[in-house]
Amino acid sequence: MGATLLVLAGCGGSSSSSSSGNAQLRVINATRTHASIDLSSAVLTSTTTGTATKPISAVARQSASATTSLAGGSYSLQITDAGSTTTLASTSPTLTKDQSYSLLAYESGGVVRVALLGENDTAPAAGSSAVRIFNAAADLGAVDVYITAPTVDLATVSAPSFALAASTSVQSTTTLTFTPGTYRVRVTASGNRDDVRLDIPSTTFADQKTTTVVLTPTLGVGLVDGAVLVEKGDFASFANTKARVRLVSGVSGGTVTAAAGTSTIEAGALSPSIGSYVVVPSGSAAWSVNIGGRAASVPPITLAAGSDNTVLVTGTTAAASASLLVDDDHAPAVSSNVNLRLINGLQPGSAGLSLTVDFSLVANNVAAGASSGYKGVTGNTSMRLEVSSSLSPTPISLQTALNIPGGGVYSIFVLGDPAAPITSVRKDR
Repeated sequence: MGATLLVLAGCGGSSSSSSSGNAQLRVINATRTHASIDLSSAVLTSTTTGTATKPISAVARQSASATTSLAGGSYSLQITDAGSTTTLASTSPTLTKDQSYSLLAYESGGVVRVALLGENDTAPAAGSSAVRIFNAAADLGAVDVYITAPTVDLATVSAPSFALAASTSVQSTTTLTFTPGTYRVRVTASGNRDDVRLDIPSTTFADQKTTTVVLTPTLGVGLVDGAVLVEKGDFASFANTKARVRLVSGVSGGTVTAAAGTSTIEAGALSPSIGSYVVVPSGSAAWSVNIGGRAASVPPITLAAGSDNTVLVTGTTAAASASLLVDDDHAPAVSSNVNLRLINGLQPGSAGLSLTVDFSLVANNVAAGASSGYKGVTGNTSMRLEVSSSLSPTPISLQTALNIPGGGVYSIFVLGDPAAPITSVRKDR
């Protein structure tokens, strides 16, 4: 599986021209935060760039435009918000005459990116349908894709339909052949069928058609958005409506349980504790958190669709309270860097905490129940982490010779009794 151009077909609308010798192009708006986008194009030559035109405009989020016809040649293609002249993303491809293309616009870590996909498949044989995966969510890591009948229990499936290794770039698989019909598409963490990252409950693979399942990033990293492109047919978006959340308790002593609506977040762990991410419906379900059999104070919590979150509980068993931290587990922009943050899970009223990495200040005076921002530092195999308090002449925690190479995201948790705090370094990606 390489970072290759897809061979797709399909237009989601009628072509603006069918002139022989021209290339056909459409735009797909798979972004999360750009409600409507335009495409500007300009012809490129060896010495000049032509005057830009706007062949496609106002492509709504989670939709595809009709195709437009462009003469074969080299182009500068730019995506902007509808009506704006500020470029969000650009690419300079060569469009071949009599060939069709889709320009996919998506977001990763708040940055708009584009991928040019070919739309020129040969139709599968009668009685068969071809399916492939295009993965633009590089931060997702290694995943498995299961394509089954809609009611099949994944526990009964021996192997995934597609297995995608972790990659730092987009991936396109070869096609597999399926009998035409209705299918369910589920994306899971690699090797873990219980950790579902996307569920498309029903989609149709038509006879003699090529279908491409497109994976694009969500707001966080753990979940993924989906879309289905059908050769010479429709486009359908399947934006993820779930969120991921974990419970971290800094309370010293007692067993902690937590639920959001009907979703169990923590079934019962001895506090202090750091839970694992749980996939739950997004939105503002009622939360309940109990420490040592007593209810903690929980403010209204709203989880954005596609987000990763930590609910941090601090205080004592008699008076505990929760707060929401939004996690950002996207890979560092510089591959040799590691992103770090400090989370203070000590009792409210405790002194603020600071973090130095290899003697450089990364976080300063982080209050109890709060988190610092993420800070990029150079990864190395002998890192020195020091957590300190203004009320203590000696470090709260000093760890040396830590092997923390570039490319990761880590949270440094300080939990428990302020007189005897526990520090834990947790790799979040």
